[in-house]
Order: sequence, then C-alpha cells, then structure tokens
Amino acid sequence: MGILHVRTWNYVTVHVYGEVQLIDDERELMDSLHEMVLKYEAPDSSYRLQEVDKDFIAGLNKGIQGFKIRINKIEGKAKLSQNHSVQRQELVINQLERIQNGDEQKIASLMKANLKK
Repeated sequence: MGILHVRTWNYVTVHVYGEVQLIDDERELMDSLHEMVLKYEAPDSSYRLQEVDKDFIAGLNKGIQGFKIRINKIEGKAKLSQNHSVQRQELVINQLERIQNGDEQKIASLMKANLKK
C-alpha cells in the first residue's frame, strides 16, 4: 500500500472579535464611504464619490448599514506548507508563481518569506 497524499491549500486568515456599533448618523456614514473610496479605488482612478449625483447616493444609502467594531481579540493563522520539506515548499512556490492571479502570487511571496525564517 502506497503513501496517501492529501491535497491541501495554503492560506492566511484573520478573525476579528469585538463589539459591533451600528452607524445610524448619515454624515458619519458618508464620511466613512468617502474614506473607503479614497483608500480602495486605484490611485490613478478618476472616480470621486463627491462627483456622484447626491440623490443617487441617498438612494444607495438606504441599503447600507454602516458599523464599527471595537476590537477585543484578533486571531491569525497561516498555513503555508510549513509542515512539508523545503524542497516541496519550493515546488509549491514555483507552481503558484506560474499562476497569473494576485492571490496565488501573494501566497507564494508569503511562503518565500516563511522559508527565510
């Protein structure tokens, strides 16, 4: 009987625990939306929330529930093939680097950093 190899996937995860506070103030919600657009839109993007029709935004806001989390615990875990030989880890890194997807590229980068420890 041969050795059974079970496929696994590498990942990095974070769980955040805390108390949720709902944001009901429309001004605070709009400020938060503006911050998110500035942070997550591409730096060279011409998209500006201030330039979107105010009535359109007001309609969308009816379907948005803003919230804050007062964090009291954060747990993180990384499964990066660290339980396998260096040779196998390098093989996985090489395979991941061939995939043209940002997530696989990031995992390969994290695995490389983990090997250097």
